[in-house]
Amino acid sequence: MGPVQVVLLMLFALLLAAGQVGFKYAALHINAMQAAGKGLLSFISVPLILSLMLYAGATVLWIFVLTKVSLGRAYPFALFGAAIVPVASYVLFKEQFSATYPIGFLLVVAGIYLCVR
Repeated sequence: MGPVQVVLLMLFALLLAAGQVGFKYAALHINAMQAAGKGLLSFISVPLILSLMLYAGATVLWIFVLTKVSLGRAYPFALFGAAIVPVASYVLFKEQFSATYPIGFLLVVAGIYLCVR
């Protein structure tokens, strides 16, 4: 796997993480709209539509990457996105995570390295 593929896979992971953050923002927006009595119309939400578009873009990138890289070598990078989301949730939404999270994050990064080297 070359450096271009690694960069594309890292971009994919970041897009997945950004999409998850967008979905959380959309959920907060939808919740506020439902509290205001908007009902099902609350799901016609700009944050939700933008997050879905971001995920669609990530999917196109993923399919492109899979034309160049085997699934078994590419998939560990998707896990990197899962390690980023709790940090983003802490920074953007003031959500808390355990003190052991940084250790888990480092283990994920080490696992990705071991899987793709």
